[in-house]
Amino acid sequence: SLRIVQAYTDLLLHDMGPDLADICLGAAQPAEFRTEPLMGLRFKTAFLHDGRAGSIEQAIAAHGGEAVAARGRFLRLSAGERYALLKFLGGL
Repeated sequence: SLRIVQAYTDLLLHDMGPDLADICLGAAQPAEFRTEPLMGLRFKTAFLHDGRAGSIEQAIAAHGGEAVAARGRFLRLSAGERYALLKFLGGL
């Protein structure tokens, strides 16, 4: 049967800052990465393009460039809000 699945991505290139810069493809710059779909996140054991983050929290903490504001919003969440968000992400 046909089902609508939420990919949870914008599929756009984003500047993630110099700390994540690496090999680039096509017209992308070394610090630019396409947003990966979050569906199936619960099956991952390593995060970021090179697997350097062992948890979702580590991956978020490594975000720089235009993602600094999003990283800051995550870090400002209360413990309960952060737990709820990570539980949601862990179920995708």
